[in-house]
Amino acid sequence: MAYMIVEPRQFLNSPVFRQEEFLDGIAGHDWQQYRDRHILVRGCSDIITPPWAYMAIASRLSGVARSVRYGNEHDNVVVSRTDGDSQKA
Repeated sequence: MAYMIVEPRQFLNSPVFRQEEFLDGIAGHDWQQYRDRHILVRGCSDIITPPWAYMAIASRLSGVARSVRYGNEHDNVVVSRTDGDSQKA
């Protein structure tokens, strides 16, 4: 299955995680582009990222994306999935 990948650093302009910058980034992001898509929230990052940032992204995707997974392309877990998604976890 092919996933669209979302990761915290795409909401930052600096190489350091800054909470206010991150929250502004997710608030202004067009989440509808992920409608009915399979999304992977990549858990590996080259910047130190607090766990709540991944949860904030997943919560924005829940109810929009067909499925949301957390991890990497080879090892991930289902965070949310629409009822109509027949793909196995």
